Amino acid sequence: MAEKKKLLTETMVRIEKNFAAIILSVILIISFVGLVAYRTYIEYRQLKETFKKLNAVVLNHSLAFDFTDSMKRYGYDTEKLEASLKVMDSQSIAQELRKFAEFLRAYEEDLLRRRYSFVMTGLTGLIVLLLFQTFFLHRFRVSLTSFFKKLFSLTQKLIDSLYIDKIDKFQPVEYGEELALNSLIEEVNLRHDLINSFDTLPSVSTIEDFINLVGPKLCTFFKSGRFSLALISDDEVIAEVAYFTTPGHKVLLDKGFKQKLHETSLGKMLADRTRYRIINDLRTVNTESSKLIVEEGFLSNLTVPAIVGGQIIGFLFLASEEVNHYTERDGKLFYIISTILSPKMYAALTLQNVIANFGISLVDLAEYRDEETGNHIQRVALYSKILAQALNLEPRLVREIYQFAPLHDIGKIGIPDRILLKPGKLNDEERETMKTHVVIGVRVLERFLENSRGIVDRKAMQTAINIVADHHERWDGTGYPAGKKGENISIEGRIVAVADVFDALTTKRPYKNPYPFEESVRIVEENSDKHFDPAVVKAFKDNIDKIYAVYQELRDIEPGEIKQASKLKADNPFNTA
Repeated sequence: MAEKKKLLTETMVRIEKNFAAIILSVILIISFVGLVAYRTYIEYRQLKETFKKLNAVVLNHSLAFDFTDSMKRYGYDTEKLEASLKVMDSQSIAQELRKFAEFLRAYEEDLLRRRYSFVMTGLTGLIVLLLFQTFFLHRFRVSLTSFFKKLFSLTQKLIDSLYIDKIDKFQPVEYGEELALNSLIEEVNLRHDLINSFDTLPSVSTIEDFINLVGPKLCTFFKSGRFSLALISDDEVIAEVAYFTTPGHKVLLDKGFKQKLHETSLGKMLADRTRYRIINDLRTVNTESSKLIVEEGFLSNLTVPAIVGGQIIGFLFLASEEVNHYTERDGKLFYIISTILSPKMYAALTLQNVIANFGISLVDLAEYRDEETGNHIQRVALYSKILAQALNLEPRLVREIYQFAPLHDIGKIGIPDRILLKPGKLNDEERETMKTHVVIGVRVLERFLENSRGIVDRKAMQTAINIVADHHERWDGTGYPAGKKGENISIEGRIVAVADVFDALTTKRPYKNPYPFEESVRIVEENSDKHFDPAVVKAFKDNIDKIYAVYQELRDIEPGEIKQASKLKADNPFNTA
């Protein structure tokens, strides 16, 4: 059960009420004292007037007849005086007048004593009330001073330590406001832990790794179901892969989705350098990307820019299944987090591109020595990508297979020209030398990794190593260099093996003419479960229309031949569209 404390504001209200009550009491007391003093003054004047009349009556007893009314007003018994006046007994009259004089003096003393007592009681009550209020105000001043000292200390701590150290809670807690501030401190400390966790994230070498590393943390904290990013390229924004909290969630807005910046509100964010954008209901937004996200099951969105070196290079997105899910506080916090994540994302993107460019450079180097054309490398890469996608491999692996498939024969840079460029078939010795290109290629990549230790993670190059090492292995174990069998061969190697052999069959080499497309397909099918993984061959057959499209678009043109790209689709006998 939550601890309950009186609120400082409630104490202030109580003080205000007490103060008002005391002021009212003071007014009442002063009013009564003033009234009593006034009445005392009137009665005292009447007494003086009565004494004056009494002196006149003492000198002239005949005036006593009218004086009896004044005596009765004070409650004096005038029966004896009236009897004496009837017989005009001067001695008795004088005696009664002396008694009345003594009575008046006693009355005067009693009046003054009673009125003095009443006034002193009122003044005493007034003093007690003022003392009580003074004491209460003193206690409140002490509490208020203590509270503001704590508040000042907290503010100073926030200034000095925000997002650097955790902030201590109020101890001890006297008021409810301090409990509320402690709750805010807990929120600040939670954010400190969150930001610190992002600040201390390990380096990654791919965008996919980055998304899968930060996605769970962001989605958990912001209670979101989807995290993704998009990069800016010229006037377009291009989606990368997304992270979903639900495994196997349907993906409609996938990696590679492009949209012109001016067609979305992202263009306005870029122009205005908006720190964050909240869309409370995506169903009200008429853009292709918003429609796709809604179809995925998400209804609200929070977006922040990815800023590196003062330039917006892309955007980070969170999406929720609920409308009106994100608040202004969420937007501000996500923006702060983005300032930490953006450089890390850029580093991963840069490293990914460096590795890709390294591979391209190696391929370019190999092309200078090998008669195989650049089209061969492109075809093998595209064939491999088609097969990887058909096998539903994770997006990162699909990208890396496409990116590194051109490296499959990189080891040929270590093969002597007399063998590499021989126009005819190789003899047994030459063939064994040629086989060493696999080991040479792996050694080149391993050396690159060794020299890049601490910069490039082995994971970033593992797909390339697997392709180079395994693309000449065979499903039945008769391949080289390791004689691996079945699923001991990496999936990357099994995919590139089909792509490489199929392209070799369909292209002209110094020692052979190209096989027709249909014949090459039949050879691949016949070698299923022998040379090739049956699952890869099935993917090859199921996507033969895409394979044929690449074959037609990038096939080597013989001298004098004109390729009619416009007839590509019509001439595709495998087109199922």
